[in-house]
Amino acid sequence: MLKKISIVGVLVSLFAVAALFAAEDAKLETVVASVDGEAVTKDDLYLSMIQSYPNQANETLNRLVNNILIKNDAAKKKISVSDKEIQDKVKELGLNGELAPAVRSAIISSLLLEKILTKEKNLSVNDEEVKTFYDQNKDKLGEPEQIRLRQIFMKSENQINDILVALKAGADFSKMAQAKSEDEQSRQKGGDIGYFSKGMLLPEIEKVVFSLKAGETSPVITTSAGYILLKVEERKEAKQPKFDSATRQNLKKLILGNKIQKETQPYLDDLRKKAVIK
Repeated sequence: MLKKISIVGVLVSLFAVAALFAAEDAKLETVVASVDGEAVTKDDLYLSMIQSYPNQANETLNRLVNNILIKNDAAKKKISVSDKEIQDKVKELGLNGELAPAVRSAIISSLLLEKILTKEKNLSVNDEEVKTFYDQNKDKLGEPEQIRLRQIFMKSENQINDILVALKAGADFSKMAQAKSEDEQSRQKGGDIGYFSKGMLLPEIEKVVFSLKAGETSPVITTSAGYILLKVEERKEAKQPKFDSATRQNLKKLILGNKIQKETQPYLDDLRKKAVIK
């Protein structure tokens, strides 16, 4: 599937760090841990994280500054977001449970940013743009060809060759995997390692397995760790996406998001020039 470009992705990342850096009461002397009676304070943690992760700390500070700039600009322009809009965005992002304050703040900032830029830059997406985008990205929007694989892994070349002889004689692949494979994780599932599409496997392995029909087993494949046999358990053919109302609506959101993304940095740069930031 085409990876969605989201403003939230820019604003929401590194929440764990942001939450630590942005203690609302600024009581950095608060003890966060104690070791044999010796206290570790928020100040200790704050300074340690800045020293250990200076780039991330700087990025987080910039995001916090941007959130304030967007909030203040929205207030001046009498633009706000409702609880329902926040809840809808939470559902869209697939988030569950109670939101951390930093996450909620970032979501609100992203919604305000979308509203401000959509209005000020008169951003919109027409049906022709949606259809053009769909036609140009069909291969990314649909479901790619997939194969479900089982594997038997051995460190010994002689042993893997013996297993291949047994399989050619009619032995069941999944039972052989359970009995012989030295990969413990897949062994417990009869060698089942799931579905793969092109690009997910090493080129030398992909070339072999995608040339097999469902039910066929590969020759012995040599890897840096040992030797494997792969069986194609199932094949799923590629599916072209449907150009239905749901697809059109999703593409419309995606294209609009891309337009907003392009306008975001110039907008933030302009806010910073007008603000007093120390």
